[in-house]
Amino acid sequence: MNEQNQTGFERENAEAVTIDPINPKIRQMEVIDTDFHFTPSWKTIRSYLEEPFQSLLFHYPVGSLEYNPEPANEKPGVGQDTHGVAATAADVLKILDQFGTDTVILNPGYNRPQSIFNEPMIAAIASAHNDYLIAEVFPVSPRIKASLMICHRDPFMGAEEIRRVGHHKQFVTVYTSFSSLYEPIGNAKFDPILDAMQEFGLTLTCHSEGFFPHFTPLWNGARTWIELFGNAPIGNCMAHLAAMIVQGMFDKYPKQKVIFQEGGYWWLPDFMLRMDDFYLGSGGDIALVERKLATKESKLHKLPSQYVLDHVRFSTQPITIPKNRKHFAWMLEMCHAKDLFCFSSDWPHQTLDPANWVVENTDCIDDDFQKALLSGNARKLYNRL
Repeated sequence: MNEQNQTGFERENAEAVTIDPINPKIRQMEVIDTDFHFTPSWKTIRSYLEEPFQSLLFHYPVGSLEYNPEPANEKPGVGQDTHGVAATAADVLKILDQFGTDTVILNPGYNRPQSIFNEPMIAAIASAHNDYLIAEVFPVSPRIKASLMICHRDPFMGAEEIRRVGHHKQFVTVYTSFSSLYEPIGNAKFDPILDAMQEFGLTLTCHSEGFFPHFTPLWNGARTWIELFGNAPIGNCMAHLAAMIVQGMFDKYPKQKVIFQEGGYWWLPDFMLRMDDFYLGSGGDIALVERKLATKESKLHKLPSQYVLDHVRFSTQPITIPKNRKHFAWMLEMCHAKDLFCFSSDWPHQTLDPANWVVENTDCIDDDFQKALLSGNARKLYNRL
């Protein structure tokens, strides 16, 4: 029998992937989960909407169309709510205790929020989501932190929302999305958002979204979940990160920290080498980007690879571990994982990663490395933790 999910659409009951018992060592260490999806009921969100949205939005607005993963996973209902739905603070705390997590950073669980066609709708839903967190979730426990949801497609709406609620200390980051549906967040048109973020010292979260844009020839020709979910976010992530670096975002905002989520990271060594090589060999047109035109500069302040090391971090889910142990150790080292990786579970998605892998690969991840992955790097990244 079908049931209603939290966004108001019918789905079949999902068959949850079995979760391994949590390694006892996890409960002896501090664990900060940097990507956990929180999905209040639409009835709750609607109650926080301002008019005329509360009267006119009967359901969560439809975002971009996507490929249904059921044929790929060979199970009905498998996807973003495989392990359930966290709709209240009590739900979140129950799951944290189950997984041995000390602190969580909640991300919006709604399906592709930036892909809704109407930008004022995105802004209204973002405000309602934030107000619900402030009123009913944050007071329950200091263990619960969250991303501040905005309409990032309209930089002025986004900046207005940051200034409206950014003083609440349990907001530790601002939530934006990367995909080929949107211009890169590193573009100067998004500076109003970054200007507002500087006032509160907030980290920028860039989460994979909208990986199936019908109007781009590349992904319109895709046929499989492997292409759309396994591969597309990698290219999208690289494009957005490259824009931040070479369009001078970090030169203008030297204190800004960024975390990318669900875009992979094993591509980092080639990305860093390639960006440095092209910058040194053919970087003249950097003088023509908006931020450099404004400052009359013609060069970046650092090599592109150095911006990654100084400003950018990556949530670990989904972790893919090579069968060859030597290769796993090499990849961790080449990606500077001890400094750049922050643990995330991606609850409740089918690809959820409990923290066991961090403490059960001791030949590649020693005790200090484990501490950095599970909490140390996150504490350095988020000013408000």
